[in-house]
Amino acid sequence: MTYLILGILPYFTVLIFIGAMVQRLYVWSKTPQPGAMTLTPAPDGESATFFGVIKDSFLFPGLFKSDRTLWIFAWFFHVTFALIIIGHIRVFTDFPRLWAALGINADRMSAVSGGTAGVIILACAIALFVRRFMLKRVREVSGVPDYFALLLILAVVVSGNIMRFDEHFDLAITRTYFQQLFTFSLSSASMPQNLLFTTHFLLGQVLIMIIPFSKIMHLGGIFFTQALIQKA
Repeated sequence: MTYLILGILPYFTVLIFIGAMVQRLYVWSKTPQPGAMTLTPAPDGESATFFGVIKDSFLFPGLFKSDRTLWIFAWFFHVTFALIIIGHIRVFTDFPRLWAALGINADRMSAVSGGTAGVIILACAIALFVRRFMLKRVREVSGVPDYFALLLILAVVVSGNIMRFDEHFDLAITRTYFQQLFTFSLSSASMPQNLLFTTHFLLGQVLIMIIPFSKIMHLGGIFFTQALIQKA
């Protein structure tokens, strides 16, 4: 089972994610757009369209106007999620010369920033999950896939926080593992013998695979759809 999760499933995860994302974006690109309609005020040229996409994708102005409480939790959730993804780069590799040049203790910085991000995203995810139960208008449009996605995110976050705060996590072993995984030279001996890591990695892979088939798809489709809206 460990070899299946760590040695075989990652390749299927990547193939499913990329294939499904490309297919969804292709379908969207072929969807007829209301060419005769002009929004007011309309963007003025490609530059305005570009900055409009960036503004709507990163600042959520529409959500800010309609529900500022939700905007706070959603914005912090997405920003923290992005920071955590960037922070996970150190799980795959490290940049000791860069840290030395900048005079940064990477392990200490990772412990503080990563721990803080883990707590913030956990609080935001719990708040978004509770919101689906507390607000009738949200509960009425929520289905099983919505609850499953949030529970899966919570499971990924909780297992990650446990590894950071409670259980020792050997970065050197995981870097060797991912290096061999990326170069298709993986051996059973190089796989991390850590049940919590295996669980966290499995949950993460399941989350990645369901993204193209769920509402989490906005993670990759927001730039595409906002570009269509800005040009409409």
